[in-house]
Amino acid sequence: MFTLPLDILLLFTITTPVAGWVGQKLHRRSICGLYAASGLTASGIALSQMFTQLSSGQTVPASSNTLFSAAFKVDALGIFMATAFTVLGIAATTYSIKYMEKDSGTIIYYTLLMAMISGLTGVVFAGDLFTLYVFWELMSIASYVLVAFRKEEWEPVEAGFKYLVMSAAASATILFGLSLLYGMAGTLNFEGLATTLGSSSPNSWMYVAALFILVGFGVKTAVFPLHTWLPDAHSAAPTPVSALLSGIVIETGVYALTRTFFTALASTETHLFILLASLSVLTMFVGNVTALLQNDLKRLLAYSSIGQVGYILAGVAVGTELGLTGAVAHIFNHALMKGTAFLCAGAVIYKLGSRQLDEMSGIGRKMPVTAAIFAISLFALIGMPPLNGFASELTLFTAAVQADASWLGIALILNSVISAAYYLRVLRTLLEPVSSEKVEKMKEAPLLMLLPMCALAVLIVIFGIWPDQLLRFAQQAASSLLGGR
Repeated sequence: MFTLPLDILLLFTITTPVAGWVGQKLHRRSICGLYAASGLTASGIALSQMFTQLSSGQTVPASSNTLFSAAFKVDALGIFMATAFTVLGIAATTYSIKYMEKDSGTIIYYTLLMAMISGLTGVVFAGDLFTLYVFWELMSIASYVLVAFRKEEWEPVEAGFKYLVMSAAASATILFGLSLLYGMAGTLNFEGLATTLGSSSPNSWMYVAALFILVGFGVKTAVFPLHTWLPDAHSAAPTPVSALLSGIVIETGVYALTRTFFTALASTETHLFILLASLSVLTMFVGNVTALLQNDLKRLLAYSSIGQVGYILAGVAVGTELGLTGAVAHIFNHALMKGTAFLCAGAVIYKLGSRQLDEMSGIGRKMPVTAAIFAISLFALIGMPPLNGFASELTLFTAAVQADASWLGIALILNSVISAAYYLRVLRTLLEPVSSEKVEKMKEAPLLMLLPMCALAVLIVIFGIWPDQLLRFAQQAASSLLGGR
C-alpha cells in the first residue's frame, strides 16, 4: 500500500498483539518479542532489495495504484535512514526479550516498539510534509508511552509527561510552520516546494516559517535550548527504548529539519548558516560539558547524545555535499555507537540494579564481555580510529574547513576531547578494583542480551576499518537531498 518495508512494519504492528496472545496461551512470553524481531528482519530484507534496485539505476516504486502514490517517495536518503532504524530496531527488540521478561504488559511494549519504528520509517519515506507529519505523530505517541511504560514508578511517569508536553507544543509549532509553507506554495509536496520556493528569493514569511519549523523539529532533535526533556526521558525509559530514542529518534528530527530546509527553504540557507552553526556549537558544548557532571550512567549517555546532535548539525549548517555526507554518515554511526553504549549500560544496570557510577567500581572485571563491548562503543564515540566514529567525524571536520568555517571544525575537535574525559571516566570505573560485595557477586549478562550487543560492536569495527561503502552510500543520500532543490 505504501512502500514494502513500511507495509511489513505496519502489518507486524497490527498483528503483534495476536502473537503476544498466542505466546501467553502457550506460556512462552518470548514469542511476542521474537515475532516483532522477525518483522523488523523482513523489513530489512525488503530495504536491501530496494537498495539493490536503486544502486542499479532503477526507480523504486513507493506504492502501486493507490490514493497514497503521491504521498511517498523512495530515495537514497530515505533508504539510508530506514536501514539505521531497522538495524538498531532488531538489536533492541532481541535484547528486550530477556531485559523485559519480568515486566508486565510486554505485548503492549512490543506493539508500541513496532509502531514507533513504523512511524520513523514513514517519516523518511514521506513525499510531502503532511504525510511526514502524520507518521511523525505516530512515532511521537508511541515514544511517549514507551518512556512512561513502567508506570508504577514515579520517574518514568514524570519524564513521559514532560516529554509529552514539550513535544505536543513542538508539534503545534511544526503545524503552524507547515501552514505558512502551504499558504505560500499551495502544496506540501517536497518536489513542488522545491520548485515553488526552493529557488525563489526569500521573504519575511519564509524566515518566519523557517523559525517555526526549526523550533518544532528542534525539540525532538534536542537542540539547545530545547533539549531539557531528553535527559529525563532517556534515563527513565527502559534501556532498549533509551537506545532507540538516542540512537534513531532524535536523528529523525535532524532528518525532518534537513529535508524541509533543503527543499522548501533552500534559498534561506546562506542566511541561516550562522544561526545553525551557532546552535550546533552550543548544543555540542552544553551536551558534553553537562555529561561531565553526571553520576547517573544513563543520564551521562543521554547528555552525550545532545553533544552528538551538535556534531550532526555542524554538517547540516555547512550545507555542502561533503558536509551533508558527514552528517548522514554520523547519523548511522551514532545509531550503532550510542545504541551499543545504552545496551551495555542496560546490561550493567540489569545485573547491578543501580545506575550510579560510584556503585559500579570494578563491575567490568565481573562482566568482561560487556565491558569490552562498552569500551568499543565509547572509543568509537570519542572518534578513535579505526572505529566508525572516526570516519564520519573526520568528514565533518574536513567539510567545515573546506567551507571556510574552520572555527566550526575546531569546535568539533574540542568537543571530542571533552567527551573523551567522561567516556574514559566510565571505563576507569568499570575496570577499577572491585570495591563492594554486591559487585563481587556479579556475573556476565545473559546470552540473549550479549548477542545484539556483539553484533552492533562488530558493525562498529567493520565500518571503522572499511568505511568506504558507508561513505559512498551517505554521499548518494546527500546528493539525493541536494537534488531536491
